[in-house]
Amino acid sequence: MLRRFSIHLRILFVISLMVIFVLGVTLAFLSNSRTIREISLEEVNDLMLNAQRDKLQIATHTVAVMLGQALKNVPPESRIDIIKDLTADIRFEADESGYYFVYKGTTALSVPAKTSVEGTDISGAKDVNGVFYVKGLAEKAHQGGGFIQYIFQKPGAGEQPKLAYSEMIPGTDLWVGTGVYIDNIQAAQTQVANRINEVVSSNVTWIVAVIAAIFVLIVLPLALLISRSISKPLGAATAAAGEIAGGNFDVTLTATGHDEVTRLEQALSTMGATLRTNITEIEAKSAEAEEKARAAEVAKAEAEEARLRAESAMSEGMLQAAQRLDEVVRNISAASEEISAHADEINSGTQHQRERIETTATAMEEMNATVLEVARNASDAAMQGETVKSQAQEGADVVRGSIRAMDATRTQAGSLQESMKALEDQAASIGQIMNVITDIADQTNLLALNAAIEAARAGEAGRGFAVVADEVRKLAEKTMTATKEVGDSIAAIQRVADENVQAMDTAVSELETATEHSHRSGEALEQIVSGTEHSAEQIRSIATAAEQQSAASDEINQSIEEISNIAAETARGVAETTDALSQLASQAAALQNLIEELKTDAGR
Repeated sequence: MLRRFSIHLRILFVISLMVIFVLGVTLAFLSNSRTIREISLEEVNDLMLNAQRDKLQIATHTVAVMLGQALKNVPPESRIDIIKDLTADIRFEADESGYYFVYKGTTALSVPAKTSVEGTDISGAKDVNGVFYVKGLAEKAHQGGGFIQYIFQKPGAGEQPKLAYSEMIPGTDLWVGTGVYIDNIQAAQTQVANRINEVVSSNVTWIVAVIAAIFVLIVLPLALLISRSISKPLGAATAAAGEIAGGNFDVTLTATGHDEVTRLEQALSTMGATLRTNITEIEAKSAEAEEKARAAEVAKAEAEEARLRAESAMSEGMLQAAQRLDEVVRNISAASEEISAHADEINSGTQHQRERIETTATAMEEMNATVLEVARNASDAAMQGETVKSQAQEGADVVRGSIRAMDATRTQAGSLQESMKALEDQAASIGQIMNVITDIADQTNLLALNAAIEAARAGEAGRGFAVVADEVRKLAEKTMTATKEVGDSIAAIQRVADENVQAMDTAVSELETATEHSHRSGEALEQIVSGTEHSAEQIRSIATAAEQQSAASDEINQSIEEISNIAAETARGVAETTDALSQLASQAAALQNLIEELKTDAGR
């Protein structure tokens, strides 16, 4: 079906398909970018939510351990004051919406954000969705710790979703909890989404610009140049073959280059010159044969006339007639011999001409076989190009999957890095709290010492007070010891967090480098796919051109066969002329014998 169109139009059609393919790839890339953005946002949301969960769990556990140490051996009536002193002023999150609350069962003991509910059993508190969040947190705490998500009033923002965690304070029947508003996570997610959109838009714009520039500046001009380099000489070769097939052998082609089309032009030029020479020789030999045939006819007519004269001369003088006939016969014999010699030359030239035509036909058949072999090789190369393109496309898909995985990993690593930094900040805040506890213990110890001194001064009246002061001093010392242990634990947490932050910095840097290399690999593979597609189309065009060359060679072979038939007919004509001359020689010999008889009769 494609043979109905010219090679130039077919190449333009291939270029159009390439444009459509590039547009399709670009649209697919845009669609994949949107999908990757949505998946990335989901991953970021999950990572940030998990990071908040880890942060709440670690911070709540740390505060629970700290309160457990601070409340050890403290009478129940004194616990609330110590709890408030240690937790009431703690705030976290950028908007300071995070705080710690302490309950006994469902009775609020310390709620810094809403002190009006302290001392009240609020087990019936529920959000707009019917979630009993206080009762749920109490149950989670008694189960060893857990999360509850509910709707809660946020200052300045109205009702917002909140994630809270609760845990029992060791050594007590109290539990401590804290929570964060999820709208903060959504705000951070919005920032990440905006950043991803900016990066994707920038990358897409750059990639589309590069592809368009490469296509307009390199692919399109190169394709047009290749199309012209194939179609123009093929058109000239086809026109020359048509001229030769029509009988015009004065064809000259300017063959420049080293490709198959150049060799075809050279072969056509050589064949035209050879056929022109052969036809000229055949025409010359045919004209000479016709001239000799006419001479033979004239001689035959003269011989017939001489015979008639000889018969009429029998009454006038057979001897005189015989002498004249003898002269005529000798002339006829000489002319016949000369004509026979020329006929032999014509026959030899015709035979030589047939051999040269057969040689030319053999060369054309070999050239046709070579052209067909080129077409088959071009087809095989096109199939191999398709295979290479498929493999390169699979490699590009693998690299794109690696890029997506690395981007997701890098995003997760960045989120984990931020979480570790937040953990380090929380540990630092807890360290400050422990410093306050240490200062309070020091002051308590000092007050206990002063009380013991005053009790000693009071004598017997102050002995009971001295005992109490000594117990207070011992409690202060235990508090200092516990505070020191907690401080050491926090310092260890800070060191580990700092090491993790440094490790995450290194990991993020390496992930960015790996992602960049993956992007470059993906771009290189896309260029390989495009180049392979272009090479395959060129090879298919070459195969089509070779098929057209084969068709032109077939037409030339037909013309050569016709010329060979003409040469064969000429040879047959020469052979018939030779036979006629042989018969003429026989007739001349018979006439010579008759003359001898006439001479004998005349002598008598």
